[in-house]
Amino acid sequence: MEGRTDQSDEEKMERNLRLDWQGIVDEAKRRRKARGLTQQHLAALAKVGRSTLVRFENEKADITLSSALRILGVLDMLDRKLEGALLLRRNGSGAGSHFAVMFSPNVGGGAMEPKSFDNQESLDAFLAELDIAPEFRKQAIRELERTGDATIPRAQLGQGQLESIWPIQFSRKN
Repeated sequence: MEGRTDQSDEEKMERNLRLDWQGIVDEAKRRRKARGLTQQHLAALAKVGRSTLVRFENEKADITLSSALRILGVLDMLDRKLEGALLLRRNGSGAGSHFAVMFSPNVGGGAMEPKSFDNQESLDAFLAELDIAPEFRKQAIRELERTGDATIPRAQLGQGQLESIWPIQFSRKN
């Protein structure tokens, strides 16, 4: 029987995936200490056992990925999605219309400063970049044409997206 030479895409991806695990652990410890959290307190917040947290920080043994993600999540080291509504408004009419988009998070604050667009095409391209499904984009644009205002509920935007679009409102506070 011949040896297998072809690798699956998953095997290639796994081979090419590199994490600076030591850097991740060091940053997690730094954040825990900067926030004045004991290992016991962080473990409770992350819903993991203290022994799991000790193993994570000391890299003495393996822990599950779900435990590591819970620890990193409590320390704000993951790019979590924030859910809210995109509020759209049309200013003007016809060819002279301008558009504005604001994001209003469901939790943690009011609507963001408006982001302006000169035409419907650039607005649609922006919504596509945010991974808003085509049917929701079309529905919102129809509503804009009809009433001048539209809402796209339950939009989920990552921290990186929010920081690049609305840097003042969503700057990191670490």
